Amino acid sequence: MGSDLGGDNQASWDKAEMEKHASWWYNMLEKTIQDSCVDSDALVRTATCDCLSSIPKDIYEYMDRQHQTLAVALLLPLPTDPDSNVRAAACRALGLFVLFPSLHDDEHFVADMASAVLEQMNDKVLLVRVRASWAQGNLCDVLAIESRKPGFQLRDWISMPVWEKIVITATSAATDNEKLRSNAVRAIGSLLLITPKEYFQTKRSIQLIQNAMAGLTKNIDTGSLKTRWNACHAASNLLKNPEFPIGDPYPWTGTLYNALIQSLLHCRNFKVRINACLALCAPTERRKYGDRFCAVAQAIAEALDSCHQEDDSFQEYRYREQLKEQVRLALEHIRSLSLPSS
Repeated sequence: MGSDLGGDNQASWDKAEMEKHASWWYNMLEKTIQDSCVDSDALVRTATCDCLSSIPKDIYEYMDRQHQTLAVALLLPLPTDPDSNVRAAACRALGLFVLFPSLHDDEHFVADMASAVLEQMNDKVLLVRVRASWAQGNLCDVLAIESRKPGFQLRDWISMPVWEKIVITATSAATDNEKLRSNAVRAIGSLLLITPKEYFQTKRSIQLIQNAMAGLTKNIDTGSLKTRWNACHAASNLLKNPEFPIGDPYPWTGTLYNALIQSLLHCRNFKVRINACLALCAPTERRKYGDRFCAVAQAIAEALDSCHQEDDSFQEYRYREQLKEQVRLALEHIRSLSLPSS
């Protein structure tokens, strides 16, 4: 009995603490942040964005709807601030806000956030572009999560013109400074994972995809290990979309698979090789490989052989067993697609 009472008291204490913290934020929003977000000093406005960024997820979810809306309303204009530090801090804050469950489930917020961030993807200041790219990557990841829910339709969240702008800006970021690239390819992969067939059916969209695949392939081939890992993961994501245009008619088919094969067989980093392998076995139909099916099958077989050989040039032994297992599963997948019924 004593234990049960203690648990009840703890639950009550937690609720009281949540109310206490929420009340503190209510006061901050009403009496401080409303004024500081329009302060004449850019340092104050930057600090305001950082302050909003520090609202804990659990506290935001506990706050009443009125104050949640107030926090968003105060933040949304700040990505267009005249000062670059404010713009960067505001993009970072939006990138955090979109991860809040009640906001990434809100179609209106997602649309408003997409518009706010897109404007800053071409900012002349690198820091702003870096923060905007990170926020855009989070936005696309959130859309991918939402897509798992029954009845999801991408057009209900972002229009075709906004989709095009995200593809364009992410593609540009994928060939921009190294600090943007890992987030840019993340956005490309998550967005194309959930893009419906009709978005791929115009000449303009096919051209945009061709440009995006060129940027993605470049980052699979070269760049920091983090960028290459993210690029392979992005390829794995988009290849899971049964509507994604890949195969013989599309010119990016060969270059994409060739880049993944090279990463699987020759990259020194096991995480990159694992994700390249995941991408190579993502398509569920043989026709999606175009004329590269045999090359992919051969590369996976070679990778399996190399996994069983001692090779001192690869230092990440921690991931060796994980790579072996993934290659084995990939080989089984390729063999299944080799059957006459496939």
